[in-house]
Amino acid sequence: MNRSHKHSSELLVGDPSPHCKSKETGNIVGEHSPVVHRTNIERIEEGFNGGIQVVHHPDTVGVASRKIRVLFVITGLASGGASNVVLDLASHFNNHCDFDVELLTGQIPPGRTDVTYLAHELGINTRIIRSLINHINPIVNLKAVSDIRRIMVQGNYDIVHTHSSVAGVIGRIAAFSAGVPVILHHVHGWGLHARESKLHQMLYVTLERLCAGFTNQMIVVSRPDIQKGLAHRIGREDKYTLIYNGIDLERFRQPVTDKQMHKQLGLDPECKLVGMIGRLDGQKNPLDFIRAAAIVVSRYPKVQFLIVGDGSLRPACERLIDVLDLKENCFLLGYRNDVPRIISILTITAMSSLWEGLPIAFLESMSAGKPIVANNVDGASDVVIDGETGFLVTPHQPSEMAERILCLLNNEKLCSEMGQVAQRRSNYFSKQRMVTQVESLYKELHSATQRGNSFCRRE
Repeated sequence: MNRSHKHSSELLVGDPSPHCKSKETGNIVGEHSPVVHRTNIERIEEGFNGGIQVVHHPDTVGVASRKIRVLFVITGLASGGASNVVLDLASHFNNHCDFDVELLTGQIPPGRTDVTYLAHELGINTRIIRSLINHINPIVNLKAVSDIRRIMVQGNYDIVHTHSSVAGVIGRIAAFSAGVPVILHHVHGWGLHARESKLHQMLYVTLERLCAGFTNQMIVVSRPDIQKGLAHRIGREDKYTLIYNGIDLERFRQPVTDKQMHKQLGLDPECKLVGMIGRLDGQKNPLDFIRAAAIVVSRYPKVQFLIVGDGSLRPACERLIDVLDLKENCFLLGYRNDVPRIISILTITAMSSLWEGLPIAFLESMSAGKPIVANNVDGASDVVIDGETGFLVTPHQPSEMAERILCLLNNEKLCSEMGQVAQRRSNYFSKQRMVTQVESLYKELHSATQRGNSFCRRE
């Protein structure tokens, strides 16, 4: 049965096979007793106007085989959205009767928060590849290709699923040379930014075009990522599959005692709170958030600003807070493992990022019922409905961000209404929805390779 993607905006959903909770965690198993994979797939074609058409397809042909072996490759498990998605997906398939899973990651560079330990806690077989670094170094990068290719040949994987820019190129080249049947790449936002030199951008686009030629599907997390990829001639439109990031929604809807959290964090219980969740680096652009905070505080003194996250710009943030006399109104909380409790006491979430894929922090805030004020970049518009669930503002314009924050601080009714709409909209971004869509895509591509289906050809 030949089948091809007709629209890059397609979402794949289906009935996942029952999960096997008794599976031993942390083990990669070789051959297993045969099982039959049958997935009743619905293809949902969602147009840019929001209309949804559901098309039912017959069950895929049953293929008796061992478990489907999946290898995840990410440049590094540092705190952030891409790592969250990888851990959620790897954990899901690690506890699934139809799959065997392993994860390859590089070492975390200075200034980033290493969360590799979470993979071990989840029982995911994880290898750290020292040659897998997060920047271009031809000698080290080629060694990484060789190291990872050797693992792929030995592991006899059915699917390789890469994440992040460097691992996306190195992992896919290794997978292609190792003859892996299905190669997927997850685009968590393209690495194309004005901050990069023209030479770097040209090299990046060239490598992405090359790898797209032998990639079965590229999963993108927002519609603008499809548009940007096609604008740079990275792959054909039918190679893109849109699958939004998802989170455990209920985790951000648990009741929290505000007074207790205020006391724990040393906050003024009489103040409203505006929070930013993200790294202190160039992408997240925390300095503009602090500049906006100064403008807001000058006109609305009973407010405090919180930044949850750490990174290389922390010293610069501390200096700016000092210069703007914000020591009593702006606090750097560092990396925290109680983010749901902190988000629950916020009045507003504000994000000053300069580029994004589909920010996990947005989904967390929406699930908690908080309106969002954010820079209108990349996937932000797929999540924040301007004027309904929050406001989108112009990047590098802290005064515009400040005005929107003030609008919500001064209008509690509007702030509450936007938060309620945001929470209802967050139901669309569940972790279960995300893993179900990825599972259906895995099974469809794997089944296609067994039958020699053209849908799975790399060209």
